[in-house]
Amino acid sequence: MRVKASWQIGLGIAVVALALSVAGPTRSQIWTGAGSADNLRYRLGVIDAELADIRARLGEAPATRGWRAPAAAGSDVTLRLDRLEAEIRLLTGKIEQMQFDQRTVAEDAARRFGDIEFRLTELEGGDISAIAPVQLGGGQQTGPRVAAGQQVSISERGDLDRAIEDVKQGRFDIGEDRLRGFLTDYPGSPLKAEALYLLGESQFVRGAYQTAARSYLDGYNTDRAGPAAAQNLYRLGVTLGRLGQVSEACLTLREVRTQFPNDPADILNAADAESNALNCG
Repeated sequence: MRVKASWQIGLGIAVVALALSVAGPTRSQIWTGAGSADNLRYRLGVIDAELADIRARLGEAPATRGWRAPAAAGSDVTLRLDRLEAEIRLLTGKIEQMQFDQRTVAEDAARRFGDIEFRLTELEGGDISAIAPVQLGGGQQTGPRVAAGQQVSISERGDLDRAIEDVKQGRFDIGEDRLRGFLTDYPGSPLKAEALYLLGESQFVRGAYQTAARSYLDGYNTDRAGPAAAQNLYRLGVTLGRLGQVSEACLTLREVRTQFPNDPADILNAADAESNALNCG
């Protein structure tokens, strides 16, 4: 009897320890931190795994030990399960709200950039009825913005580097011819957005603001999550200001920090400085 009692006491202590180990934090310690949708989904996955582990261990104890958990231990576990399920509901609501907010912002930005496309086409004397709807994707990037699997050939890099050198040396006509040739020869190049940015820079220096704005906008639309995206967007804002399109310029400059908050500070600060110069408010 003494051995049996000792075994039961030992098992009781083990089960209480298990209950306490999963009892988890108090209400004030429940995870409510903000973050990206991916972070919230990751946290949901962690909670799901934790719930499954608790239920599995509780389900095993009676079957393998022939013993019922003490009421106090069961109460602690039940409380922990309730808290985890409440956190799941909270996180699910956060994700749904975040997704709604992101859709709203994207739709609003798409409308605004559609207005910019309309104004530029109008300034160019183009056919405004042929303008395609703007679809925004990207923004809020947190890591390297280089598409996986994209390869750059030696000839691509070499042709672009020669055009860059021409522009740097002030041979703008030659440089722009090379850049246009590059865009024709390598229409699907990962360097296309960079080439359009350089073309815009050359045109801007020459005072051809209208064509420069088109180059920057095309460069941004080519790859809105690439390494040249923030620069193209920033320079588009500057150029729109030179064209007298102040409201569109202010919108564009604000989007630089909104879409690329983790880009180098010099780009973000330059966009802010230009906004201040235009009295964007």
